[in-house]
Amino acid sequence: MRLLFLTDSYRPSRSACANRVSVLVQAMLDAGIDVQVLSSSDSLLGAPENYEKPDFVTFFETFPLQEKTLVNRLKNNFGGQRESIKVAAGMGDFDVVLCTTPPLLLTTSAISIAKKKNAKLVLDVRDIWPDVAIEMGTFKPNSLYGRFFSHIAKRGFKAADMVTTVSAGKVTKLASRICKAGASVQLVPNGIDESFVESTEDKAVVDQFNLDKGTVCSYVGNIGLAQGLGTLLDIAAVRPNIRFLLFGTGADKQKLEDRVHEEGITNVEFCGTVDAAGVYTVLKHSALAYVPLVSSRLKDSIPTKLYECIACGCPVLLAAQGDSVDLLEESGLGKHAAPEDPKGLLREFDALIEQKYTEEEKAKCCARMLSEHSRQKAACEFAELLLAEFEGDC
Repeated sequence: MRLLFLTDSYRPSRSACANRVSVLVQAMLDAGIDVQVLSSSDSLLGAPENYEKPDFVTFFETFPLQEKTLVNRLKNNFGGQRESIKVAAGMGDFDVVLCTTPPLLLTTSAISIAKKKNAKLVLDVRDIWPDVAIEMGTFKPNSLYGRFFSHIAKRGFKAADMVTTVSAGKVTKLASRICKAGASVQLVPNGIDESFVESTEDKAVVDQFNLDKGTVCSYVGNIGLAQGLGTLLDIAAVRPNIRFLLFGTGADKQKLEDRVHEEGITNVEFCGTVDAAGVYTVLKHSALAYVPLVSSRLKDSIPTKLYECIACGCPVLLAAQGDSVDLLEESGLGKHAAPEDPKGLLREFDALIEQKYTEEEKAKCCARMLSEHSRQKAACEFAELLLAEFEGDC
């Protein structure tokens, strides 16, 4: 079976999308599927000098998304839509076209490519658009953006032979939107990447950020619209004896830095980005990690960092409701409150600081996470499902 995997991001990028797709692709290759990856040239932003492109990977050119403004996103998405179709035309025939989304516009490319190749279409929905943008308050359902993205989403679900998604809540939400006879919605969770847990602590990171000095509350991830990090600064302002280390970059970073400066919050440090080994090191040395979603309406979202924190044995203060709370309670390694409840989050923060988990308790959480939520295991099961569903049609 020959499969085209259409994605906005792939290695050498370390984005959440690239992290998921790289594991899925490896599982498919191991299962004997002839996979060809077609990814945006954004994957190459910041690539190491020694990067060598695998033979099964092709990049399509698009406007570089170095600054994530609305205009740049539109240039990037529409340009990528055109270029991916053009490049795919010269890649030969395929039995299956698999597209991971967002960005939602890439699904229109996948529909066109699958039709031209007479291939089955699989959509891997990491976030449901436009729902997630509406839930975050980015725009309203009846706005121009809301109506446009709803139209694109409906086209995708009408054409798809299979839809996969990352949480039980998303499976339930999508089940009623699938239109094609015989199509199904399958759960392919993110889980924990086993290679992350096999990382080695980076002593240079420990020394650079004085991770063993005082009590550390860390945040690692994108500093953008979906995170709602203002509440963490609220907590930091009234808990001056705790060190708050924020790792990452994003659209809201400058606003948060300005607020810290203006309000004189001296126990917050913006630490920039670190690699996977650095993330592992930070979590291993943190008393707790903050994992937020901006709104309780994002009930079917599970931040990938939640898996990583638990697998590292790092207690979590979770600002969320829904599927992510279910995962945290299953682990027993943290506390939670609604994002809109700052008093509740402060209360749970204090309780988590006071609670002392034993190393044995943390080790059990790590083992359970790897056993029951392995990304590699889920990817292997997905590869087997693809073969069972579509190999007979090849």
